[in-house]
Order: sequence, then C-alpha cells, then structure tokens
Amino acid sequence: MNRRILAAGVLAGLFATSAFAGTHTLLPATPTDMVPVALQAAPAPMPATAAALAGVDIPRPHAEHQPVSVSWALPADAPVNPVPQPFARASREYWTDVSATEMQRGVELPLSAPGAVIRVSPGDPKGGRLEATGVTFRMNGQTLAGDRAASTVGDVASLRAAGMAVPDASLVMQLRPELGAGPVTLQAPNASGRYVVHVFEPKSPFTVTAKADRDDLLLGQRLHLDVAMKDGDRQRPLQAVGGFLRAPDGSTTLLDYHANTDGSFSTDVAPVQPSSTPGLWELHSFTIGDDGQGHAVRRDTTSVFAVATPDAKLDGTADTRRAGRHGIDIALGVTVDSASRFAVSGVLYGRDAKGRMVPGAFAQSAAWLKPGERRLVLRFDPSSVRGIGAPYELRDLRLQDQPAISLVERRALALRFDRP
Repeated sequence: MNRRILAAGVLAGLFATSAFAGTHTLLPATPTDMVPVALQAAPAPMPATAAALAGVDIPRPHAEHQPVSVSWALPADAPVNPVPQPFARASREYWTDVSATEMQRGVELPLSAPGAVIRVSPGDPKGGRLEATGVTFRMNGQTLAGDRAASTVGDVASLRAAGMAVPDASLVMQLRPELGAGPVTLQAPNASGRYVVHVFEPKSPFTVTAKADRDDLLLGQRLHLDVAMKDGDRQRPLQAVGGFLRAPDGSTTLLDYHANTDGSFSTDVAPVQPSSTPGLWELHSFTIGDDGQGHAVRRDTTSVFAVATPDAKLDGTADTRRAGRHGIDIALGVTVDSASRFAVSGVLYGRDAKGRMVPGAFAQSAAWLKPGERRLVLRFDPSSVRGIGAPYELRDLRLQDQPAISLVERRALALRFDRP
C-alpha cells in the first residue's frame, strides 16, 4: 500500500475519533432525584449466628467480580418511569394477637360488613389446634358454634390447595352473610397458648390506605406517610393510628402519628442506622375509625420501602465517544467508599426519523470497584442505537450496590449531548 495513502488514512481515523469524543458534566439533580450528599461505609453483614438469634433469614447473593455490559434497543413507545411511584394498597383487614385466657373469656372483633372471613392461627400447632365445633360466635343477641355460624370452613390443606400461605393448624371460617355486621365475640373454651386472629372483610366499603411519598431513600433522608380511611369513594376521619417501623434485621421503632385536619394521620421516618441484613423496610400502621353509626372499624396496613447506605456516588463527570460500528460509550465517574460490585444503568433517548425525542436503548454495566475514584462505562452497541440520532439524552440513570440489593443514586435526566 502506498505509504502516503496509509498515513492519510491513519490521520483521518485519529481526526474522526477526536471529533466524536466529548467530556460532559451531569445535569443538576432535581428534587425528585436521589443523590447522596456524603458517603458512608457499608455496614458489615450480620454473622449467621446473630441472624439466627434475631430470627431473620439472610440472603447471601453471590458477589461476582467479572465485569458485565449489556444493551438492547427499546421501542419508541416503551414505558420509562424514572420517578418510581410508591405502592399503596387499600386494606380491608386487621390482626390481633391474643392469649388463651382471652380466647377462653371471649375476644371482641368489630365487623363493618356481613360475610367476614376469620382466620385463627395458634402459636403452637400441636397444642393450640382448634376446630370449628370448638369455637362460638356471639353477635346480635345469638350464640352459634363455629360450624353453624360459618358458611364455609377451611382447613390448612384446603387453603394451601387454593394457593393461600397459612400457618400450620390454622382454622378459617367465613361467617354467613345473614348474621349481619357489628361487634362479634369469638370464644374458644379449650384454647391453649397464644393465637393470631386475622379478620378480612371482603364486602366492607371501609378501606384504609397508607401512602408514602417515595419508595426508596438513603440513610438520613426522610419519608412521609399519610394514612387515610374511605367509605366507598368518600373520605372518613380516623380516630387513632399507631404503628412501628421494622428494619430488615428485625429491629423495630415505635412511630408517632399526628392527626390532620381532613381526618387522616401522618408520620415521618428517617432511618439513620443501616440494617445489617439486606431487604425492604416495613411501616406497620394500625387504625381505628367508625362507620358513622357508632360501630368501630379496625384496619391494619403495611407499606414497604428500600433504604440504602450511600457507599458510592456518581462524581458528576461523563465522557462520551463513538464505539465500534456506530455504537456509543458513556463513561461515568464513580466515587466509591466501600468495595462492592456496582452497576450503572440508563436509557438513551434520541431523535427518531420523525424528529421526536424517543427512548432508543437501555444499557447496564457492572463491575467490582475498590474504594477511590472509579469509572463504569455504559456501552450502547450499534444495533441498540440504530433507530435514533443526535441530539441525545441519558435518562433514568441509576447506580446500584448489587450485593446490598440497594439503589444508591437515581437521576431522571442526567445528561444531554449532541455528538458522542
């Protein structure tokens, strides 16, 4: 090959590479983004013996050290939600923990609608087992044995066959609808040990919902929870609310709720100590209201959320460049406090053939990172970005600590660039 032509080709390649490379700074975080302010060391895992004593089951994920990068194309109408919506479920149920003495004397259960389903689970499956013929219900001036009061009686085998996860020796009875609603007294003269009584009212119009303002946060950040009751579509005031926060390692903290002018209650939580085991945190709320006719309405509800120790953060720098045959690499700076396997992911937006800004490709890269200033590279291969062109936006950017199963940083819109 002619040396002059070869040199010209090399120079052209170098020129092309430098023309398409760019160094950028991530866009400022918005109030709905989750960005660490300061880093903290990750907690040491709880020893297996301590976990057994605490009664928690510790998942032990394999900590892979090999780096991995994947990407794939997304359809232009792919749903992308960079701000997760907290899960909230309307509750029509409550639980109560009672002793054998209380069961022998009679436990009052408020019912707000006919056809309630009542489940009794003994703490000791051998000594505390109850039969429907061994319990009675007193309601509306009559006393009936369980098998006469119930339209349906279920044992553990039939319930598990129906797909319900129930403790051993559980007894489930659905009361006959014609018995009506109101307070009912459950009595078991032969009760032994302790019992958990679960009341589910599938036909009741009264529901309680606990809704958090977020479903993930970093240690030290605050979560706000609203608890409200409804009668059908109308809100009804609650009379009292209590509850506690349960960490994945089993430790609990009592919560203070305050009443709002609309009849709902609220509380704020801000975990400051990390859990020694991975998992979701739980907010348990116990409520009391009434049906407007002097009858109590009880409901329990649980919300869950994730709490992460900010042991790494994006340092705000991003380098973009063409890779391979029209692929795009985005190298992100990461400051690491504690060694772990970290993963970065994001959705690359670009202009389609009609000039619309659409999601084009998803990419994720993971690697084991030691403490210090490190980098993770999102590699969008050529096939994944074939349907989009400049200008580009990197959205839904996330940094995860994989062994801790925690999200340590999330940005809805992280980067804009014209050419890689």
